[in-house]
Amino acid sequence: MNTLTGTAPTGAPSPVLLPGSPDAKLAWRRRVCRIGSLIQLGFAALWLGRGILATGWTGRLPLGLGLVAGAVALGVWGEARTRGLAPRPSDPAARQLERAVTVATVLQLGASFGFPFVVIALGRPDLIVGTVSVTIGILLLWLRARLRTPGHLVAGALLLVVPVGLALALAGNALTAATALAVAAVLVGSAAVGLGSLCHDPFRRCELHSQLLATEGKGVNP
Repeated sequence: MNTLTGTAPTGAPSPVLLPGSPDAKLAWRRRVCRIGSLIQLGFAALWLGRGILATGWTGRLPLGLGLVAGAVALGVWGEARTRGLAPRPSDPAARQLERAVTVATVLQLGASFGFPFVVIALGRPDLIVGTVSVTIGILLLWLRARLRTPGHLVAGALLLVVPVGLALALAGNALTAATALAVAAVLVGSAAVGLGSLCHDPFRRCELHSQLLATEGKGVNP
């Protein structure tokens, strides 16, 4: 059991991954599922509100507030439900993955902040949500290729295709509303898959069970 968890009987309960072990990728997959899903729900809440307000519907304000509150509530539940299930790994192999994930995330954030200024300068502010969506889609596809993260292949492809298709068919507030709501729906679905896979990860359940046995064994020793 100690080989699986990387924890000595008298050691700390958190796992220590072996350098070069595939456990490093599994650990970062779980961490990305948790942190990434919570970030996606944050973006979804923002775009649900933005999309509803752009529709011009009667009663759009209370409807938008309700949808935003729902996304926030899902994020709060997900954070509480998965707390402690994806600790930050610290072995050399994991640090290499962390650097790669950090660089990719910083590049995505830079693009998501920079591209809106470009489309505004081109006189197309209705393309802001779509351009940010494309940057997120590229990041999700990269994470899928690197870590095999669940749900990111479908979500990443949709975040690339849907905004482009809507931009070819719509413009103005109609485009903003349709893109924001569609992208928000994709992000909520992706986050649900990520959090769900983390909660039902058999590798993690085995790891926690091993830690419990080690703790109980330590308790019975004089």
